[in-house]
Amino acid sequence: MKFVGLIGGVSPESTVIYYRLLNDSARARLGGEHSANILLYTLDYGIMIKHYGARDWPAYIAEVVKGAEYLKAAGADALVICSNTTHVGADAATQATGLPVIHVLDVLTGALNKAGSKKPLLFGTPVVMGGDYYRAALAERYDGDVLAPTSEEQDEIGRIILDELVNGVVEDGSRKTMLEIISRHDCDSVILGCTELCMILSQEHLDLPVMDTTGLHAAAVSAYAFGEG
Repeated sequence: MKFVGLIGGVSPESTVIYYRLLNDSARARLGGEHSANILLYTLDYGIMIKHYGARDWPAYIAEVVKGAEYLKAAGADALVICSNTTHVGADAATQATGLPVIHVLDVLTGALNKAGSKKPLLFGTPVVMGGDYYRAALAERYDGDVLAPTSEEQDEIGRIILDELVNGVVEDGSRKTMLEIISRHDCDSVILGCTELCMILSQEHLDLPVMDTTGLHAAAVSAYAFGEG
């Protein structure tokens, strides 16, 4: 097995989901009482959200790089960033350590192409939906037309993520709001481009294909660790 190093903590809620999915995958492959043999470095969410709020990306990325360097020193073969937003530091982490990042956008692109999706609607934090990094980095990999919610809808999605989901709060009313937003867009799939969104939306809630980046990413990490991808 290859030794993967996880950079988590943004938020702790999403990191717990990754940890559970990776252990479930190891148990399914190995059986019995086995679990995933991984390294985990958790960033301080309080520090990260402060840098996020100030849009201080150099400071934000520096924290990601620090985590990557710790994981390299501990013997990781590859890095996994357990957050869509925090992939803004993926290239810097690779440059600092020489380790590959199992990139969520590579995994997402494969899933979109497999589904034949050409007009996905992107949900995520406001900087994922409307910022400079995520959509541009996805466009380098994927030739479909990625749709974004309106600015008002982005504000509401961001509120649900940052005020509720990162604190472990899942409200039926917020799910209804998100479903109403989706219904207003002419899309052929929905990207859950924030790791906490799988807490409130899943394929059972929609007829459209749902691209759950958390589940897709964790599956790719397991495949890498077991030499399958």
